[in-house]
Amino acid sequence: MNHKRLLIATDLTDASQKAIDCAVAYAKKTEAEIILLHIFEIADVDEYAKQMMATNFLSRDLKRQLQESVKEIEDKEGVKANYLTKDGDLFGLIAEVLEETKSDILYLGTHGVHGVQHLTGSFLAKTIDNTNKPVWVIQKQTPVKSYENVFVYIDEFPGEALHSLTLEIAKLYNAQLHFVFTEPNNGFAVLEMVNTIKKTMDSENISYTLNSVSDELDKQKCLIEMAAAKPSPLIIVNRDGKDADAHIPVLTNKHHIEVLCLY
Repeated sequence: MNHKRLLIATDLTDASQKAIDCAVAYAKKTEAEIILLHIFEIADVDEYAKQMMATNFLSRDLKRQLQESVKEIEDKEGVKANYLTKDGDLFGLIAEVLEETKSDILYLGTHGVHGVQHLTGSFLAKTIDNTNKPVWVIQKQTPVKSYENVFVYIDEFPGEALHSLTLEIAKLYNAQLHFVFTEPNNGFAVLEMVNTIKKTMDSENISYTLNSVSDELDKQKCLIEMAAAKPSPLIIVNRDGKDADAHIPVLTNKHHIEVLCLY
């Protein structure tokens, strides 16, 4: 497997614990290592106050909880794990730690569309936009599952419709890939992409379907409902240079479907 290190941003809430659970399940299939990251956001105060906050009981208690989580992951799940704590800005530090740890995938837990946690809506999009790695978004209500149906959202022809991570997931879970186009499937560009998909799916022995939502007024809503109608779904979107804000309805969908946002 190519992906050997999974970084999970955690604030020790139920939502981030669900992200840990989902990442652990994936790590057990890929023999990946897990790193828990907690960012302690310190307000704009003087240096002495920062030092006091960094050494107080709250910081020590957070580290104790992270140590316990790491031990549980290793002892109960048999997955190699570690943790990091950082002080500073949430958005900038996540990107730095991804590079520092050479992590392959970032996992984020969120309360979804009705949540009050930081990582909702535009905050979630900003976090994703500050990274150059795939980001796996898990909602608090998301069940840990094997992915039977993977929906690949092809919006305005991303540069890489057949990302290596997409193919890896399909093989790991023996999942069916559902390619969802937002353009009519009779155009030259779409036909070229369809031919590429067919050749790859046949050579990799992966089951697939080809779908179009080009006539829908709300394409993303249609995508979500298509995925919700299938058992054990996962949605994959490709940023392809776009801001993650464009995918907020998918990322925070009401059906609590996991979303993998590729870079």
